[in-house]
Amino acid sequence: MAPPDALVVGAGPAGLSAAIALGTAGVDVIVLEQHPSPPPRVCGAFINPEGAAHLETLAVTARLAAATVPVTDATLTWSGGGHARLPIARGGARGLAVPRPVLERAMAERLAAVGGRVRWSARVTGAERRGCKWAVDVMSGSEHDRLVVSWLVVADGRFSSLSGRRPAKTRAGWFGWNASFTGVDQLPGALSLHFGRHGYIGLLTFRDGTTNVCGLTRRDGSTTAPWEDVLAAAIDEQPALSLLLRSATRVDAFRGVGPLPFSRRMWSADGPLLAGDAAAVGDPYMGEGISRALGTGPALTAALERGGLAGSPLPMSDRYNAVWRHRYHPRLRFGTAARWLLDHPRLAPSALAQVVSHPFLLRLVLSLAHATRL
Repeated sequence: MAPPDALVVGAGPAGLSAAIALGTAGVDVIVLEQHPSPPPRVCGAFINPEGAAHLETLAVTARLAAATVPVTDATLTWSGGGHARLPIARGGARGLAVPRPVLERAMAERLAAVGGRVRWSARVTGAERRGCKWAVDVMSGSEHDRLVVSWLVVADGRFSSLSGRRPAKTRAGWFGWNASFTGVDQLPGALSLHFGRHGYIGLLTFRDGTTNVCGLTRRDGSTTAPWEDVLAAAIDEQPALSLLLRSATRVDAFRGVGPLPFSRRMWSADGPLLAGDAAAVGDPYMGEGISRALGTGPALTAALERGGLAGSPLPMSDRYNAVWRHRYHPRLRFGTAARWLLDHPRLAPSALAQVVSHPFLLRLVLSLAHATRL
């Protein structure tokens, strides 16, 4: 079999978005995924209006219609009894609640429709540049292939082995976690965020009544409390969260990951095109992480429109990186500041109250965080 024009490493939303865009542009593309099937992921499942627009650009929205429910606003609560309603919709665009497996399946179907494909159980063990091409080593079971391609997109997640990033090893930092529940006292399409002393917890209810409960929690490295205990402590601290979960039943296992190697900017080493968390790990507030992943394909399309596929791939890399940085660097810096505030729980409640009670501040914060204007 002849090698494709492009390889994408990682079959998550960022990798599938990149592959869809390349396939739509006429590039023969294969996505390599080390797992035998889509794995469970530690993530939220809220897609903000920007992410929903990316899905429309990728022509995936129609495939999700039967499983999604619109999200128009969010409820925020914080220590001391503070609460507010935050508008999500802007213009005619609303957010979406969609389970991650449903999203990835629809994206894989769209990829197949544009001629791309996913190769499962294919682990990339190395990649090196050869002039204007890439030589990529792939293991599938006991079989080894070396594929030489023109384009290499790395979208293998926050702990990518191919991006060139080397996060410092530590036991302290921010950890993400989630689990699914039934019986949560929220209607389908309801989104609530609950800020406490050690981070925040988000609840998003899907069309079928199942709720994704996810959190971002700060750990100092000296404790390894089970996620059940982390959630229980948050429930004890926050009455609003306790009311929502009083009749809830967990229906799958807790999953956790961390410490998360947060970034202030895109990783800029000379290498392949980086996408999603392999490019930079940003704060996941209000769907920013998944929106950035889904935006990979549109960013590639914008880069192609600035110069096409002709000639060396290096200028294409420069164009793509420029689009990525323009769109996301300011938000990464904002996320760093917001995370600093979460690290100071005595300041966070009053700061949050000030933002949500002043329309100008709220518009400014949403504009900085999500390029959103209300």
